[in-house]
Amino acid sequence: MSFDVKHNDEMSQKNSGATVADYMTTKMITMGWKDSVFDAAKRMMERNISSIAITDDKDRIIGILTERDVVKIVANSVPPSGITAGSLMSYQVVSIEKGSSVEDAARVMGQKKLRHLLVEDANNQDIMGIITVTDLARYLKRNLADEDLAASEVWELFF
Repeated sequence: MSFDVKHNDEMSQKNSGATVADYMTTKMITMGWKDSVFDAAKRMMERNISSIAITDDKDRIIGILTERDVVKIVANSVPPSGITAGSLMSYQVVSIEKGSSVEDAARVMGQKKLRHLLVEDANNQDIMGIITVTDLARYLKRNLADEDLAASEVWELFF
């Protein structure tokens, strides 16, 4: 697994001080790469989540399966029970350090066109959680109420 996003101290000096750790979800749901997409979709619905981290046989995260991935196969009339999570997951595992700013996470998501970022511990590179566009929206709700940013500026910055 590659961890290609590192904290940039210069950038975080310019922002609000909120970190990824403040907004991430720590109880990540994982499933094995051999599990069916149908089972993954059921679990996403039961837990009201938009993604599941997919693991290899040694429980290392190797990808992410999202609700958008599931919708694509259903829309193409492919039965989700006959497809494994590993065959449909996104292989690009992108992460960010827990001490990075929320703004840095938003920039990475925007640049890489992602809606989910894994969160890692800088000391040991363990995955500790996930931050999503829903978390970014929560951040915006809490922190931009006093700002004079137009909605179009916010949309452009984060999406």
